[in-house]
Amino acid sequence: MPEGTDDAIPTPAHAPGTHAAHTFTLYAYRGRLCASNVRDKLIDLGTLAERSGSGWAFELDGEGSLGGSGHASAEQALAAAARSVTFLYLDGQFTAQRDLSDVPRPDLPHAPQVVVTLDPRGVASPVLAAD
Repeated sequence: MPEGTDDAIPTPAHAPGTHAAHTFTLYAYRGRLCASNVRDKLIDLGTLAERSGSGWAFELDGEGSLGGSGHASAEQALAAAARSVTFLYLDGQFTAQRDLSDVPRPDLPHAPQVVVTLDPRGVASPVLAAD
């Protein structure tokens, strides 16, 4: 390294903000909360259904008691679920679970859905956009 240079100066590989965000789509389909990633892998994350008198509720598998209820719509419940998950949780679920592509695929284009973009470092809050 040339004299007078500072090895602490960020380089493009180490500069803040160079970690690519990861996008996932969450779906409400037949009482289940499903997710797909950019590779089009589809997995089941838990339950999401309308409960009589108490609105829409979700509960995520593998997260203990992570869930929510009282949402006015499936889209609002999906948005709440998206705010509850982290990149590490979703990445782990996509690694551990089998792809549901070997079973008849649900009609996802017409299912309620929310797109979530997560920072893999867990630093930024999710960026949500409803489709």
